[in-house]
Amino acid sequence: MARSHRFHLDRNGHSVTVQTGAPSGTVELLVDGKVVASQRGHKDVTVLAAELPGDPPQPFTVHVDRSAGADNVPVCVWEADGSRDPLPYAPLAPRQAPLQAARTPVHPLRWLRRAMRRRLRHSRVRHR
Repeated sequence: MARSHRFHLDRNGHSVTVQTGAPSGTVELLVDGKVVASQRGHKDVTVLAAELPGDPPQPFTVHVDRSAGADNVPVCVWEADGSRDPLPYAPLAPRQAPLQAARTPVHPLRWLRRAMRRRLRHSRVRHR
């Protein structure tokens, strides 16, 4: 895989996220922001099992297939209660440069004042 990928799904009031890591090939499964399962390796298909909290807990399985994706994006499938649904791809946001320090606002007529000063300066030079 060329880079990291993220898949996200909200199910029954819980957040389910799958993250794949490029350097080590690690696949992590997060439920409500906490890692509940992970697997390391460069297999074509990774299967992770976990439960959604609740009474009773709801078991589910996530399949990450690295060979079936387009544009080097793996396919991630949620499986629970005999049904299978794809997990939507949620691309990681590109890193943005830190915001530059806010500059003091320029007066809207500043350019006019500069032009008038230049003109006045040039007119004095000509008359001497």
